[in-house]
Amino acid sequence: MFTIYPINNPVAFMIFNFPVRWYGVALASSIFLGIFLGNYFILKKYSKFESDIFIDSIFPVVLSSIVGARLFYVLAEYEFYFKNPREIIMINHGGLSIFGAILFGILTLFFYLKFKKVAILKYFDIFALVMPLCQSIGRYGNYFNQEAFGLPTNGFLRLFVDEAYRPEEFLNFSFFHPTFLYESILNFILFFVLLFIFFKTKKYRTGLIFSLYLIFYSLIRLFVESIRVDSIFNLGFLPVASFLSIVTLFFGVIILIYIKKHPV
Repeated sequence: MFTIYPINNPVAFMIFNFPVRWYGVALASSIFLGIFLGNYFILKKYSKFESDIFIDSIFPVVLSSIVGARLFYVLAEYEFYFKNPREIIMINHGGLSIFGAILFGILTLFFYLKFKKVAILKYFDIFALVMPLCQSIGRYGNYFNQEAFGLPTNGFLRLFVDEAYRPEEFLNFSFFHPTFLYESILNFILFFVLLFIFFKTKKYRTGLIFSLYLIFYSLIRLFVESIRVDSIFNLGFLPVASFLSIVTLFFGVIILIYIKKHPV
């Protein structure tokens, strides 16, 4: 039996009197690695021109993704943030929605590329290629904050959760499915699958990686949400993340069908 225990201190280090949490370190690391690899892949596949466009798009895309991720979470937990408005900007305390990040990031990138008058799907592919790796690393932020865990379990792999972080109905349980780890591993595998397709497909069609990312990440999230116990908001019996996964899966399939019929 392998048990994962939480860290003793969620604060990694201090900058003057400001605490930098491991949650933030995980997110920042994932972003910087994604930027580095994205630029490397675009230089390897295309040219310096595409690299310059990619680098120029990073700041608005990353900024809007963070805003979108926080906005989605705040709206889902509006009762808490209405009573505690100062907490809205405290992203180092946790509380980001990946679907908010994806939506705002895609929209910002779309309008930026339209303004630059360049091929949109080509850059969508690059961002979609590195996203699973970024998410794989970023998920460890949930571990540091003791969040995003699943149903109680006494199986081979289990996560100990402090009582303060357990849902009320599971206060008498100590060990839970480490769903953050499940998603991290699956995203890591997805990254290498997409990487292989991107560089080894002989007649590669632009937009394929983007569509496959939407499809397979949606399936991963549907699986994870089926055993999570701390989903932030439900639409009836369905967690909002599951609903958004279904919507994202649908759009991924539509894009895949489109590029099959209209290769770019």
